[in-house]
Amino acid sequence: MAVIGYIYVGPLEHNAEFQRDLLRRQGASTIFEDISLHTSSPRRPELSAAIDAVDRGDKLLVWRLDRLGSTSASVLSLLELLAQRGVGVQTLAEQLDTGGIDGPTIVRAISAFNELERNLIRERTLVRVYAAKARGRTGGRPRALSDMNVERVLALRDQGASVREIAEELGTSRATVYRAIESATTERREPEDDRSITVTFPNPVTRELGDT
Repeated sequence: MAVIGYIYVGPLEHNAEFQRDLLRRQGASTIFEDISLHTSSPRRPELSAAIDAVDRGDKLLVWRLDRLGSTSASVLSLLELLAQRGVGVQTLAEQLDTGGIDGPTIVRAISAFNELERNLIRERTLVRVYAAKARGRTGGRPRALSDMNVERVLALRDQGASVREIAEELGTSRATVYRAIESATTERREPEDDRSITVTFPNPVTRELGDT
């Protein structure tokens, strides 16, 4: 079992040393780090990389639960997805461990709040007005999303998150999110039946006037 650490440093925090020391003392063999410089658009590309690095039976170790997402809905959907894949999440502050004996119970209890959070997200999305602000872009074409991160895209979309919010959450571009949604929709679409039926009618019989 590998212990993969993940660090998120918010714009109001100083550095990652505190989290890094905690995770190392708890046995994290590899640590992925995200440092956000803007409160309006937190990006977590290294979280996507950490999710790609864990396998069934591994553990994702974080300082606090809020390191895993900017909304509770995104955190909950990630916990559910990792649980389905056999990956446990351990938090040091809350002392949660979804990979332990009580893991399924913990995930089920947390999942009970999903529907409420989905409704709140939908409402906030409808009333939110994005401030006009120049957004920087990193060079190069964004990498394609893994199957697990595509599932995160679909889960966040079902919860009412916008494409912009999903792109910021995963640390990728909106174009990549659109492609993931379009590809998943195409795969789920039922194949059309191309078979055609040809019906041939006999020529009508005409009778000349005067025939009996």
